[in-house]
Amino acid sequence: MRIQNTLCFSLLATLSLVAGTVASATAAEEEPAAPWPPADTDGEYLPVPDEYYDPIAFPACGTNVTMTSGDVQDVHYKSRVKRDGSTVVKFRGSGTVDLTADPGGDLPDGGFIDELDVSGPGSQRISADKSVVVEALVGPSIVYPVSATDSAALDRGGFPELFYFDYGKLKIKISLSEDEDAVEPDSVEIVRDTTRGVVDLCRVLEDSTDHS
Repeated sequence: MRIQNTLCFSLLATLSLVAGTVASATAAEEEPAAPWPPADTDGEYLPVPDEYYDPIAFPACGTNVTMTSGDVQDVHYKSRVKRDGSTVVKFRGSGTVDLTADPGGDLPDGGFIDELDVSGPGSQRISADKSVVVEALVGPSIVYPVSATDSAALDRGGFPELFYFDYGKLKIKISLSEDEDAVEPDSVEIVRDTTRGVVDLCRVLEDSTDHS
């Protein structure tokens, strides 16, 4: 199963060890993907690999948005293989990101957000056959779609297409396609939502260009 099949709509999933290769086509061509799922770390937290901090580009706000790591890059992970063969990866630490929107669509002047705090802890549980990923995000975190399936799940949950939340938890179940050429998951479901302080980042990007 291709790593790209794990694409879903969160910073953790898209920048993590299990999906780092979507960040940059050039980087993916030059360097091999990080192992997925990562090997058991015997209970020890390790620094995430460099590709965790690679830029990510995705469609949002009627245009294209690029997310790059900010000045704070201090994220660690640990991985544990369970008796049933599933792997649980936990993340903790501190991190910030910058968002840059291209001019166009709903953002004719583009937009920029500087040093957004995304230090909330998170986890992923990957089934033994790698067909299901259950991801949990705790605020502060950023969430965004990278496929139509993701967008539909966000819409059903009543969320903006690109958003940030300060507190609470968002738990997501992603069922992956058996087709190695698939670019979208079979399904994305929000299974728990206790988020608070949700902010529509498209509006923040728009406001960032208000020169009045």
